[in-house]
Amino acid sequence: MIWAARALWISFIVLWVAGASACDARGRSCRFGSDHAVYQSASAELDAVELVPRGAGVLALFSDASGLYGRELDAHGLPRARAARLGERCDAGLAAAVSGEALWLACARRAQPSDEEGAVSLYQLGIALEERARFSPVGPHSRGVSLAHHAGAVSVAWQDAAVGGARIWYASTARRAPVLLSDPGWFGSAPGLFSADKRLLALYAESQERNRSFDSRVRLLAGPESAGASTAQTVGQAHDGSPSPDLVAAQDGLWLAFRDRRKGRRKTGLYLSRLTPQGRQVGAAVRVGRADGVGRPRLCACLGGLVAATPRTFAGDYFVGVVHVDRALSQPSLEQQFYEDSHEFAQVASACLGSRMLLLISERGRPGGGRAALRSVGFTCN
Repeated sequence: MIWAARALWISFIVLWVAGASACDARGRSCRFGSDHAVYQSASAELDAVELVPRGAGVLALFSDASGLYGRELDAHGLPRARAARLGERCDAGLAAAVSGEALWLACARRAQPSDEEGAVSLYQLGIALEERARFSPVGPHSRGVSLAHHAGAVSVAWQDAAVGGARIWYASTARRAPVLLSDPGWFGSAPGLFSADKRLLALYAESQERNRSFDSRVRLLAGPESAGASTAQTVGQAHDGSPSPDLVAAQDGLWLAFRDRRKGRRKTGLYLSRLTPQGRQVGAAVRVGRADGVGRPRLCACLGGLVAATPRTFAGDYFVGVVHVDRALSQPSLEQQFYEDSHEFAQVASACLGSRMLLLISERGRPGGGRAALRSVGFTCN
């Protein structure tokens, strides 16, 4: 494996390889650790990947055409047991959350041409998966589901996409009837659910195509279990068709990540924005790197600040770039890149384990018979 940090200085690229670290303006040094093989798929691509802290390590969750799998990893990403098949594949996405001793998992499955209705299955994971609830609809082109434990209930939000449009739905174990969150006149993208300061927050993007360009808005809704979608507020605007927002929620504020293609920049970038607990923007959004890859970016509160892990491209290569930035969104570190020649790294999941962050990175098979694979790698800053 080769991983690197690239920075553009004047008119050339300086490249550090083989685990090199890069220092930001504050002298903070960040670097990858050793990477480990987690799974080799017979499919060309994985449906979804997730990481959840469990005990002294993490549980890696992933889905491909053969099913849904879980594998226990230690704090360094080294597998502690064999991969276990948990159930049928989650071709429209998966999400997981821990509440006390319980681990909850949401698996979204698309409607099939055989007229089989798509649905989100909510499971509790013990010795085996136990289905606790099922919600629909999930259309044939859906992708994305989120899960949160809040106020004694387990909530899910998901995309329901078919030809002609996509909507965002919400449901919970306390309120089984699905609630429509997104505006039917817009195309709703994969949602996120976050519990912060005794509130449940729903985050999603809505897009419209106009004159061969996109008009997109990032929407934040507090209390989806009781509030109507009309109370959602716009916390970001973009001209990318897939803003793919993510959020870090804390008592002292919110930090938003989203993709945008702005005037004067040819490539889609990842922008970070700081919000008040009420959702008002504090200062301008900051561009921290390119974000024109396949999978959605992930934002995590870790290592004394924020860490953004973003699938992206450079010169035809697909890899994952990782940037550390303080909560004031000033002086982001140089980008560390998980990269290998002739490999296409397309999706990423992350988990914070105190002084160490762990990444789960999926590789998609290249055209002509390539197979998907999954690797784990640690990330630290000093």
